[in-house]
Amino acid sequence: MLESRYRRVPRNPISVFAANEKPMSPAPAKKPELSPELGKNPMFSPARPRRTFEEIINQIKANIEDGRLQRGDKLPTERALAAQFQVSRNTVREALRTLEISGFITLKRGPTGGAFVAASDPKILNSQLTSALRLTDFSVADLTQAMRAITVMLLDAAMPTLGEADLAAMETNIKAAEAVIDDPQKRSAILIQFYRQLAEASENKILVTIADSFVDLLQQWVVRLGSLSGNRVIRSRRAIVRHLRAGDATAAHQELETYLKELHELWLRGENTGATSPAIPPRKRRGRTALKPVA
Repeated sequence: MLESRYRRVPRNPISVFAANEKPMSPAPAKKPELSPELGKNPMFSPARPRRTFEEIINQIKANIEDGRLQRGDKLPTERALAAQFQVSRNTVREALRTLEISGFITLKRGPTGGAFVAASDPKILNSQLTSALRLTDFSVADLTQAMRAITVMLLDAAMPTLGEADLAAMETNIKAAEAVIDDPQKRSAILIQFYRQLAEASENKILVTIADSFVDLLQQWVVRLGSLSGNRVIRSRRAIVRHLRAGDATAAHQELETYLKELHELWLRGENTGATSPAIPPRKRRGRTALKPVA
């Protein structure tokens, strides 16, 4: 039952010791000295112990992520939650408000209101994926391998549901890029949307979310590393769309492989055809030029 899913939030850290044990008295804490290099505007504030409402958030999130709370389930009332957690209603209210902002629950007012587990929001997953990618070190080989794997997945998923409207949208995207002559960065940004169009054609919301994060990543790195000449990219995209229209997935895969192999070799050579800064020189080790995330 929902009324018994949450454990008490401990008020006193001494309670974690067994009854026959005595906690050691902590040594008097010395006040840390402020290093001169921190200056008057330090980047970080003093660290504080975890606040009670954060423990409440973690327990409710764990119930949602483990499936014990399903989409649309109503949580106990504030009064009931406060009794279970043995905290004040204001603390519960603060935790619920934070969960609402994070997209885990929705708060409804009125006689039939309360806190309800929210429907999944793809934007939350997209934000989490994008943030994780920005904090990850990866190589040129990692990037092109991911491009291949993700694009093949999107191509295969789109084939059964691909319609004329999807193909027309891809052709419109190619024409829009072709019309951009003197701005390679803008042309690349337009062409990168091809991956999202494939995901949309698959009618799979999870793939659309993955494609959105992938597009965000490419927007950062293709602009920095450069791309093949505009005509070469456009010829490749036209060929892929032509193969998709004919229902020839094998030919579309072959064109994709050829294009990505040329792109990978260009990045390893360090040639730049429209990046904002010189490409990173390659390391002489298995073709894995290390990339650092954008600051």
